[in-house]
Amino acid sequence: MLRLAAGRRWAHVPVALALLAVAASRAAAQALEPPGPWVVDLRGATSGLPSDTAFYPPLSAETLVPSRAFGFDAGAHVYLFTLGPARIGLGASYLRVRGTTPGVTATFSTVAPQVSFNFGSTNGWSYLSAGYGRALVDTTVNDPTGSVRDSGSLGAVNFGGGARWFIRAHLGVGFDVRWHRLASPGGTQLSFSAGFSVH
Repeated sequence: MLRLAAGRRWAHVPVALALLAVAASRAAAQALEPPGPWVVDLRGATSGLPSDTAFYPPLSAETLVPSRAFGFDAGAHVYLFTLGPARIGLGASYLRVRGTTPGVTATFSTVAPQVSFNFGSTNGWSYLSAGYGRALVDTTVNDPTGSVRDSGSLGAVNFGGGARWFIRAHLGVGFDVRWHRLASPGGTQLSFSAGFSVH
């Protein structure tokens, strides 16, 4: 059983869901032009890391592995048509984060295509989205052996949501909360990102 660095993987879930609910109610109250027609996001990101031993080179029971990683999230989306109260979008995001302890360095990256349901107006909107993409986990033991394990390309289902607010005509701020369910050897990683949007 690997030891995880201090910090709880799910500690941010209640706060993130509360922010998403507030964003949804505010965006839904607007009655301007619908979201879109496109948006590009660039955000700082944090994510949990896998704890399954299958993702790591052979380690002693005392080795501390990173439980959280930091990096960036970038994405682009287009908005195609309206379905009921929602504007349907299609896009993808790329997440790359890195976590370290004295014993181990781990990098988690994923390409996450998404279909989104967007609610609000061009001045700001909330969304729910899901899709299927690919993920990669690289881990390295930080000792003279330099042992490395690469998970290879894994299938990854993603689902989550967030919101964007445009403080100027084409410049906004926003956040995204996303779960990544990895194929074998498995695991679910929760990521949170916040930063800037342009449309």
